[in-house]
Amino acid sequence: MSADLALAYRLLEQHFGFSSFRPGQERLVTAGMSGRDVLGVLPTGGGKSLCYQVPALALPGLTLVLSPLISLMEDQTKRALAAGIPAAFLTSGLSRGERRRVLREAVNGSVKLLFAAPERLETAGFIDALRGTRVSLVAVDEAHCISEWGHDFRPSYRRIGLLRERLRAPFMALTATATPKVREDIIAVLGLVDPVRVVGSFDRPNLAWHIARAEDHGSKVRVLRRMVREERGAVVVYAGTRRVVEVIRADLAGLGVAATAYHAGLEPGPRSRVQDDFLSGRSRVVVATNAFGMGVDKSDVRLVIHYQLPGTLESYYQEAGRAGRDGAPARCVALHGRHDHRLHQAFIDRSRPSVRVLKRTRRAVHRAVRGGARGLLDVERAARDARCTGEEFLGVLEALERLGSVRIYGGSGPAGSDWPLSGNREPRSSSERSRDGEFLDVGVRSSSPDWSGPRRLREAALDSLRAVRTYAEARRCRRAVLLGYFGDEAQTCGGCDLCDAKSLRGRDESS
Repeated sequence: MSADLALAYRLLEQHFGFSSFRPGQERLVTAGMSGRDVLGVLPTGGGKSLCYQVPALALPGLTLVLSPLISLMEDQTKRALAAGIPAAFLTSGLSRGERRRVLREAVNGSVKLLFAAPERLETAGFIDALRGTRVSLVAVDEAHCISEWGHDFRPSYRRIGLLRERLRAPFMALTATATPKVREDIIAVLGLVDPVRVVGSFDRPNLAWHIARAEDHGSKVRVLRRMVREERGAVVVYAGTRRVVEVIRADLAGLGVAATAYHAGLEPGPRSRVQDDFLSGRSRVVVATNAFGMGVDKSDVRLVIHYQLPGTLESYYQEAGRAGRDGAPARCVALHGRHDHRLHQAFIDRSRPSVRVLKRTRRAVHRAVRGGARGLLDVERAARDARCTGEEFLGVLEALERLGSVRIYGGSGPAGSDWPLSGNREPRSSSERSRDGEFLDVGVRSSSPDWSGPRRLREAALDSLRAVRTYAEARRCRRAVLLGYFGDEAQTCGGCDLCDAKSLRGRDESS
């Protein structure tokens, strides 16, 4: 046994109480300790955080973890401290004095594990402060957010690769959901050099995958009530919006099923109470948006139901995969109606508009400001000109702003923009912008943008939606369809509604 491996096992038992690693962890931990770049794809519940926690204990310098959510960073910090790892997080919720204190402790070595969002890399002084200490490892959590082909693309993640030359530390990219195409994108964007690749099996044999047909809200709620009553263990019901979460909770209550609601619209206190009650077992059923799950470590969830399939199989696998993390049998059920895809198609049309719509809207904006670089835009009139509703028009306008073709003054604008000001007039404040929301102060670039990026992103989103429909409408093993999407294979089904039905038919025919 190598010295690194012996040390890893000693730290594993001393700080976490385990005598052995889970599949994939040992290679990731030892590679991180030896200074190699790493790409790790482990399923939900596979113990990704341990893969950087053990190296953080073993390495002499600081381990920087870039993570997407404040709640996730706070939870990971608590767990690290509980394991005896000096850890801290940097978020916008801290005061300036608290942020300075955390950075000072990271520089002087009092903190071994520092959590921050990728956006923190754009904060003045952050990277300069890190240069004052030895960074031994940079871990990128939820690394699929790097890829334009991924289900949760965040542009700030694309800039993480800039750290390579500034810090010259090895990188460890970790995710639970990455197709082969996304994995290659992660490696390219981060500039991983000959990385150690560990891709665990996406198959979780203890999970049974089911689709339940239900065409309208009433029928879906009736199916939910029946399933929740049949299941005595913990249940998570996912819905796409805050409004639907509250409606489902109220409807279940009206049918005699007690459930709590969880979404980002709740105040921090009530939201924490809902989570704590569910984790402790005081509450058995929670209805939630996808805000519920990151950092929620409850191993004995027996049933996860989706009121409607998400827009990507990555999201579905990650959310449904919160069932059965203890290895005992659990069910993952998605309610599906013929027209469910329309909601996701509408979302794609707003967030990833077609190039045709982008061009048409850009022409309408250009005409509205009379061909100048900047002017007041009558939103209602410009929307009619672009053949959009007002809400659709604003969505497309924001897409044009992300592309750098349009600037909405009073907003943040594209990073590093050099838009002109008219005379000495400053961009309007958000309050001014909201008071007369029917008009917007906008700038338009004269040069045509590169449309290849928006075209590529829209195609990726549509491909993801088609994969969801393929899964929902499959006539063969759902486990095989789901795993095939991630480049994996199902050895045996072990449980899905289609294979179960086939098995029942076989027994009937032989009897």
